Amino acid sequence: MDEKDFDNIRRAGTDAARQVGEAFSQIDFSGVSKSIERAVRDVGRQLSAFGRDERSPYVISDLQDVSRARWRTWAGFALLVFLALPLVVVGLGLLVFSLVSGVVILALGAMATVAGARLVGNGTHEKNFAQTLQRVDRAVGERTSVPVAELASEAGVALPQLVSVLDEAISRGLIPEGRLGSSGGKRMLYLTEEAWSAAQGRRPAAQVAGTTAAASGTVSSSLPGEAREVLSAATQSVEGIRGSASKIREDEVRATLESVAAKSEGICSYVMHHPEVASQFRRATTYYLPTTAKLAASYAELEGHASGPEVVKTLTEMRSSFVQMDDALSKLSDELVLDQSIDVHSDIEVLRTMLKQDGLTE
Repeated sequence: MDEKDFDNIRRAGTDAARQVGEAFSQIDFSGVSKSIERAVRDVGRQLSAFGRDERSPYVISDLQDVSRARWRTWAGFALLVFLALPLVVVGLGLLVFSLVSGVVILALGAMATVAGARLVGNGTHEKNFAQTLQRVDRAVGERTSVPVAELASEAGVALPQLVSVLDEAISRGLIPEGRLGSSGGKRMLYLTEEAWSAAQGRRPAAQVAGTTAAASGTVSSSLPGEAREVLSAATQSVEGIRGSASKIREDEVRATLESVAAKSEGICSYVMHHPEVASQFRRATTYYLPTTAKLAASYAELEGHASGPEVVKTLTEMRSSFVQMDDALSKLSDELVLDQSIDVHSDIEVLRTMLKQDGLTE
């Protein structure tokens, strides 16, 4: 094989390499890139949610309620065993020697018995109620409406007991927008005003308010319905909190309420740019912020009458609640930013990986 043959082979190899390179350059890798990006984001979200308690944003249940109810029940038993029973025994014994003393002791024993029985009864009821509500909280998830029979099966609760707990939870404000109704012959639990109005064929009042706010430039009409509803409710509560704060004379309380309002507005601004997180802010807008606004108005009204011990105690408890609300909003804001940070880091890693694969970085 002479030099001419080697030149022909080299030329053929060069042509083949150029054709392969051109073929690869014409392949659209955008779909592959997007798939990788989606996969990385999904993993990031799963890692960010790892260890969190997956519960409904529309149900308010405290994990400590069961423990508190158990302590109440044990306190009732202790009152019955260690106070009521001895008083009754002593009273019966004194009846032989002194009728008046025996009757007095028996009366005290009867009072202790009634108080203990009430503690036991209330504690048992609250424990069962709290346990059932927590099961409902987990079973509902992100759904805005669910058949009651299906919910009973998923929560592992008897249907009559579930209906009773749902009625009580709604009346106590623990399912702030909850309603029980019927649809297609099924009894339904509706957890939002929007879901209830849709089932009734009406336009929800919150959506009307959101539309009005959007028309005035407060909330963008391009946002999804849930985001508009959440932002409208939050704006209304913030206005109430600020209005009451301006009437409060105590600087520390006024500063705390201003901080609550400012952090709420910051979260609202974040929701406007990231409407997909509106559901994480819903519970705050449907219960926590309206309740804070109501407490702030009560504080402004009671502040000038802080003479009696009960009023002073109530004002102290409200101050503590305002601080807790301020801390809770800080935590919520951090969680929202953490979610975005994970997405950003995922985007950065995908970008670096693609640049390295394409030979565009060292």
